Amino acid sequence: ELSGCQNDCNNMIKYIKKVHGFKDDDITILMDDGVHTSPTKKNILNAYRKLVQRCKAGDAVFIHFAGHGSLIKDENGDEDDGYDETLIPVDYATAGQIVDDDLFAILVQ
Repeated sequence: ELSGCQNDCNNMIKYIKKVHGFKDDDITILMDDGVHTSPTKKNILNAYRKLVQRCKAGDAVFIHFAGHGSLIKDENGDEDDGYDETLIPVDYATAGQIVDDDLFAILVQ
């Protein structure tokens, strides 16, 4: 549990609601606080998939990740520096990290 990350998330929620007019129904929160959906690898990837399904032309999208990231050796040769960037879900020890290639496939392709 990372309380600093939880504070960051709560502050960003206040900001996007107050400054950019986002509504509660427009916000998906994954947080390891025992209240919200846990930020497991499966839940994070599913949240990104749902975001893509819900979006339509002209929508404003804001994604905030308050957690750890890392680097792993690039396996497919698409990174100039030889490393893929990753997000670290709460269950990374059993489920693995979320690789930037996977996020690109969900969010962009």
